[in-house]
Amino acid sequence: MKKRNLLAIFCALALGAAMGCMAACTGGNDPGGNDPGGNDPDGNDPGGNEPGETVEYGLPAAERGHYINNSDLLEDDGTRWLLYTTNETAGEEDNVIALRKGTFEEGEGKGWKYGEENIVLRGGEDGWDEYIGSASIVKGTFELGGTDYSWLMAYCGTSQADETQFEIGLAVAQSPDGTWTKVGTAPVVTFDTAALGAPETSVGCYAPSLVNYTKESGIRLFYSYADQYGHFAKFVDIDASDLDAPVVSGEAMVPTEGEIAGGDQVPMFPNADFAYDADNGVFYAVKDYSPVPSMEPQFAARIQLLSIDEEELYTTDIGEGWSSIRNWDNTDTPDGMYERLYGACIVSDAYGHTDSATGAEIIYNVCELEVDNEDYLFTQNLMTFEVSYQ
Repeated sequence: MKKRNLLAIFCALALGAAMGCMAACTGGNDPGGNDPGGNDPDGNDPGGNEPGETVEYGLPAAERGHYINNSDLLEDDGTRWLLYTTNETAGEEDNVIALRKGTFEEGEGKGWKYGEENIVLRGGEDGWDEYIGSASIVKGTFELGGTDYSWLMAYCGTSQADETQFEIGLAVAQSPDGTWTKVGTAPVVTFDTAALGAPETSVGCYAPSLVNYTKESGIRLFYSYADQYGHFAKFVDIDASDLDAPVVSGEAMVPTEGEIAGGDQVPMFPNADFAYDADNGVFYAVKDYSPVPSMEPQFAARIQLLSIDEEELYTTDIGEGWSSIRNWDNTDTPDGMYERLYGACIVSDAYGHTDSATGAEIIYNVCELEVDNEDYLFTQNLMTFEVSYQ
């Protein structure tokens, strides 16, 4: 998806890696001869950095003329995988899915260090996914064409140049930074323009969010569904053990009962990301606020973190519904300077779980306003919040 259009309907990108990023120089001794960068007396850097090299810690910032949005961040055995949407060509809106590998370094002023950007998925030429959008990955056990794979991706795309009628497809890889192979030639979740309230101008199915609830091949695919009535969340369950013949359940609507923040007549659940606490039988979600501001960019100005009992996803007899954990707005950004917060994700393990967690790390998007910068689209980057459940 080209973010100007999709994000104007609640999707998210971000400006803030630069703000959430700490720079540390490995060279330069202090007056006492000590090297704050951690080099030994011979000038070697135990962290593996070349002498004099500047290392940046924290979320990466987009290069000039580029944007970063729609992130998905997983941690697997001490390694972080940051997946996001960006533009391949500076100054253009030619979306691709990119990934960076993160490693943690101990020491004052240090932390997570992300490597070079690696483009892992592009739209298919003249295919149903010619215009690609956001993506989500998860670890598990999958087979396609007789080959075993350990990672699954869900991504949204469309054949429409006006970026409407998005649908969701799958891809597999043996490692997040390896080669991703698309599953088949058709989407696994389709958008039917013949359905009631689903005109051709609808955004369709976007913002996929994967949870491997069995930690093997039992996948729950959440996604946002946008038609003329609004933006809601749905999910399907997939037996992804044999992706030559995946078994996909019927779709289910995520409940809209409970403490859902918003100003619409009917509660909306746009642009959401989900995580699962199997130990406590709870699903968490972080979503955009609706409606969005009328001033460009028409991205959300708030995000909300919520939780719901797992059993309430499977019944029409809803109890308490969603419980609000935290809302964030511009006053929570550095110096209150960003009036757009949107497209957040919950940092999880490789399976989309946050089992027995006592709090959450939230990655979210920010950007400048059009009145301040006509190239606001290319100011989108990532920032982070941390919150306790206590």
